[in-house]
Amino acid sequence: MSKKVFLGGAAAVVAAFAVSPYFTGSVVENQVKAQVAALDSQPAYDAKLVDFQSGYLSSEGTILVTVKLGNMTDDGMELPEEVNAEFQLSAQHGLLLTKYDAGIGLASWKLELVDDKLREYLEWSDGDAFYHMTGSLGLFGGGEYRDRIAKFKAVENGDGVAVNFSGYQGRGAIDSDNIEYGGGFEQFKLATEGGARVDLKDMKFDINAETPLEKLLKGSVYEGDSSLSIAQFYFEDKTMEQPLVLSNYQMNTRSDIGEDEVNASMSVAQTLESLTSSVISVNDIALDISMDNLNIEVLEAFQKLAANQDATAHPEVLLEEQKEFFVKRLMQFSEAEPSLKIDALKASFEQGDMNADMMMQLAAIDKLPQPIDNQVFWLSHVNSDANLSIDKPLATWLAEKQILMQLKNQLPSTRQDPEKMQQLAEQQAPLIISALIQQGFITEQDDAYVSKFTLQDGKFVLNGNELPIMQALQQ
Repeated sequence: MSKKVFLGGAAAVVAAFAVSPYFTGSVVENQVKAQVAALDSQPAYDAKLVDFQSGYLSSEGTILVTVKLGNMTDDGMELPEEVNAEFQLSAQHGLLLTKYDAGIGLASWKLELVDDKLREYLEWSDGDAFYHMTGSLGLFGGGEYRDRIAKFKAVENGDGVAVNFSGYQGRGAIDSDNIEYGGGFEQFKLATEGGARVDLKDMKFDINAETPLEKLLKGSVYEGDSSLSIAQFYFEDKTMEQPLVLSNYQMNTRSDIGEDEVNASMSVAQTLESLTSSVISVNDIALDISMDNLNIEVLEAFQKLAANQDATAHPEVLLEEQKEFFVKRLMQFSEAEPSLKIDALKASFEQGDMNADMMMQLAAIDKLPQPIDNQVFWLSHVNSDANLSIDKPLATWLAEKQILMQLKNQLPSTRQDPEKMQQLAEQQAPLIISALIQQGFITEQDDAYVSKFTLQDGKFVLNGNELPIMQALQQ
């Protein structure tokens, strides 16, 4: 390589580093304005870029975010109609970045919640921002960022509520058509003078959304997956003989869009290692649910409706608005023959195991009935299949618990004798199970009771026996 070519290439690199900040300054400003506008488009938020000053190597701005709460009340206490948060943005322009998120890129930034009004209620380290984010914008438009919420505790007050939070850490990446983010905290504790106590340990979550940020904020249906895990949830109060403890909860979700981009499918898989309390002890709980053939246009329209509903309205009013929406969209939703499946429902008790699954699908609907709630019509266009298996000792125990609950509800407290009530429950439980067998609701299979139900073309079949439900409804 000649000396002239080498010097020419070096000069070009120097020029690129020198001129770049002029262009990246405008890129930063445009990006900030776009994201603020996207947040402002959300019904629950007002977001404004109240000040932005862009220089050669840096930019400064103030973003005011207002969260609309309305006139919601809680236990008779009126909440403010809105909460304001003021964020300070500082950015450095590339290509050579030395601040906030050092390296090579278009820009790096710092975003902080600097309003200290929260210190009236919470205590955290002096000089530290309650919320802090740093990130960078790469040469090809992709960005990476890290954020955190400060470790805090409740300010001493007369309410008798103590709060301790270990602090939150998060990390994410974003490009033109994908968003990744994950975060979590180690512990959240809450206690009251009345003896109530909540303890949440090791919460983590991750999300991967295969969509641009603008579409995500607009409530568009997208492909992606997410996960949430909680190591332990602990709750107790003075009225409880033993605390409620949930251990190792895990939830994984997945959404997909069909090749025609008209329908979507979603799945949710949940597991819980154990649940213990004074009345129950369960291990290895699992619930897997999937939904298929969901019309995307209807889903997005419903999300828009829900987002725009008045949160201060009476629940009955909100439900009526949602009911009217579904009646108008029911034909469009039904045409794709949507389905709901409980792919797995299982749990292990001290007395034995329980397993169940279920499928339900709308089928062959070319017009809606009049009136819309015609039971015969809908049952004629629903195909369903359900299976249940429960170990015999567990079935007997559950029957006893049901009898005890009825006795406690029926007998006045002065006449309740726990020992006699338990004896009566143990005597009646086998009789109830025997009656269920005779009536055909369950059958015996080895060491378990099982039940199989199908609904196909309007025919109900329970454990091999057709039930005259349609005939009864038609009469």
